Amino acid sequence: MAKKQKPLKRTPLKRTLLKRKEYNPEDFKNKEYKAKKYKKKEYKVKDYRELKAREPKPFVQLTSKEAFLKLAAFCAYQERCYQEIYAKLEEWKMDEGDHYAIVTLLEEENFLNEKRFAESYTRGKFNYKKWGKRKIKYGLLQKDISSSMIQDALNSEIDDKEYFSTLTELLEKKWSELLEKEDDNFKRKHKATNYALQKGYENELIREILEDISRN
Repeated sequence: MAKKQKPLKRTPLKRTLLKRKEYNPEDFKNKEYKAKKYKKKEYKVKDYRELKAREPKPFVQLTSKEAFLKLAAFCAYQERCYQEIYAKLEEWKMDEGDHYAIVTLLEEENFLNEKRFAESYTRGKFNYKKWGKRKIKYGLLQKDISSSMIQDALNSEIDDKEYFSTLTELLEKKWSELLEKEDDNFKRKHKATNYALQKGYENELIREILEDISRN
């Protein structure tokens, strides 16, 4: 006489699968299948950390001394202008009555010097980003630096021969790239001119250098 089969023990998962007509007893004997198909999603610690990082931090009002020390470190890292300092004071919601005292102390301790900032900005943008004088001037005006201070920085930090040489190198490189892509000489000149103008160089100087390059 054949043994009677034990009644099917219906766990919540099996009941759900039976309703969907997806239950197969053999599947539950296969551990790999079971782990792959029915594995529960584990809570990830890094997700929790990311969520915590997005939460706004409680505002803590700085004292004048704390604000000064933070700004001193801010200026020590690289040259800063008044605009950047006042922006930080506003961000930290410092009392307006403290602004002048903090800025004055930064000047007295030689952390803040706008002439030095203008020179550093000019030097960096020309040497590393190969910006022209027009773009450098515009960038400094956006930082509320006076026109006279900008002109002094341009005169002291950029040598005319080096300026001409840098633009020549940029245009020669651009011209060689355009030779492979553009057959029309007029279009090549137009594209090379636009490129140099976007870098902040003067139109007359660009035209002069391009005339020499296009002849060769």
